[in-house]
Amino acid sequence: MAFYPTISTTWAGMHGEGMQLELSCEFAGEKRHFASFIADPTDETLSLELTVPGGSIRISVTQLESLIAVAKKDVHSEAWYDKQLPSGSDG
Repeated sequence: MAFYPTISTTWAGMHGEGMQLELSCEFAGEKRHFASFIADPTDETLSLELTVPGGSIRISVTQLESLIAVAKKDVHSEAWYDKQLPSGSDG
């Protein structure tokens, strides 16, 4: 089951890594860091770095914005699709 926590942010100035915006939430009674917004040192490209078991995944903010735009347009719940079917339709 999904859970929608309140996300808290913390600015972190990491020596050698510049300034990052860290994202965390309370889960199972403890505060857990799960992602950071970071800037690439070569061109300042912003990325969202997700913490996953065994490492991290970086997604450029530009790509993330494109993905969000597509999702806003085309992602719907099963309940939404059920409402689109004409009454009495078998599907």
